[in-house]
Amino acid sequence: MFEKRNYISSSDINSRFILSQHIKKYINKKIDKYSDVVVFCIGTDRATGDALGPLVGTSLENKGLKNVYGTIDTPIHAINLSEKVKKVYEFYEKPFIIAIDACLGVNHHIGNMSIWEGAISPGAGISKNLIEVGDIAITGIVNRWSYNGIFQLQSTRLSIVMKMAEIISDSIEESIKNIY
Repeated sequence: MFEKRNYISSSDINSRFILSQHIKKYINKKIDKYSDVVVFCIGTDRATGDALGPLVGTSLENKGLKNVYGTIDTPIHAINLSEKVKKVYEFYEKPFIIAIDACLGVNHHIGNMSIWEGAISPGAGISKNLIEVGDIAITGIVNRWSYNGIFQLQSTRLSIVMKMAEIISDSIEESIKNIY
């Protein structure tokens, strides 16, 4: 499963370009089969580490992008995830979904973003079994995995989350700006 992921360090000066190239590659591979590109930003502002998705969503909305779900004011989290996924599929005939979420990982991946073709499994790092979502997935590795994942998300450095949110939102904007 992890071998198909591409990792991009948020400290790489070219991280925006590299991430946007991966996003474009995945979109161009499948876009003719879909009606709209939808950005689905998962997480909550109640834990610093888990705020990555809502921060990306808020940034994209502030940039004027359409079809963005999940912001600081209207987060998508474990309680409303299934309902929000259902609404997206009711509203769009064939949405191409870019799913964004924070995740926990190994020490040497903290501060990296990963991208792959396929769905994301929100909550997997904290042993939640939730609906999978996305045609491509982007995660930000915000802290190390442990058996107490919720504590790890709550004790994550805000600077790591903010930096990755900025890179991800800039990369998505660059990748889809000519699609709309």
